[in-house]
Amino acid sequence: MPYKSEPHFLEQNPQYHLKYNELLKEARIWNNSGQYWLGKEANRRANCLLQGNIDEYKRVTHSHE
Repeated sequence: MPYKSEPHFLEQNPQYHLKYNELLKEARIWNNSGQYWLGKEANRRANCLLQGNIDEYKRVTHSHE
């Protein structure tokens, strides 16, 4: 049985694909500014979008928690 590829989550949802790219840019900016915790949070949220996990993407962890 041949492998049948399905469209990726980000291909099916262009609004999340845009947000994914924005989060990667945001993470790069935070990391270059020395704000590593904020960069890590932006990377975490971007990876959630890459995996198609919307609930984890919407969960924002604050620094005081």
